[in-house]
Amino acid sequence: MFRALAFALAAFGLVLTGLAGAEAPLRAQGNCPNCDLPPGCRGNGNQNGNGNKNRNCQRLTITIESDVDFGRLVLLGSGAGQVVLDLDTGQKYPTGDIDDLGGMPVTGRATITGAPFEQIVVALPGEIAMRDPSGGNATLRDFVTDLEGFPTLDADGQIQFRFSGTLVIDAETKASGNLRGRIPISVEYP
Repeated sequence: MFRALAFALAAFGLVLTGLAGAEAPLRAQGNCPNCDLPPGCRGNGNQNGNGNKNRNCQRLTITIESDVDFGRLVLLGSGAGQVVLDLDTGQKYPTGDIDDLGGMPVTGRATITGAPFEQIVVALPGEIAMRDPSGGNATLRDFVTDLEGFPTLDADGQIQFRFSGTLVIDAETKASGNLRGRIPISVEYP
């Protein structure tokens, strides 16, 4: 017995701390309320009386340019397995009771814009739930990016990166249909 499914993950969810014009999100104690601004631009208390005349106080923005897509897969037998979407090759590698039915896999791609030559911190969730309107579900976890340890914006104040994850289906999961989920990506200056 097998179940066909298409895993087209809409991975365009994003979170920017301190977004201008948005409602103030709840924050943990000690969290930086203006970390989308470079250090030295976050308020009067950390500017040593010099103001920020010589600073580029550009807020961080993120643009998702492509979603993560695992293509078409089929569940065989018990339906337990996982699919790794490799960042370097763009290939999908199914293991367990999952087989590849084709479709072009796509890794996610994003561009971050902010103040030139500033370091940034990019955080992805531990895992997200993927769902289909007809009740199918699966989990996407083990997110990876091609960013270096301390990513720094270039002279134009930009950096592009790719991201992906591992699709996990267990035997109890009703994974069928066109599963979708949102990956919240958090970006801030350290």
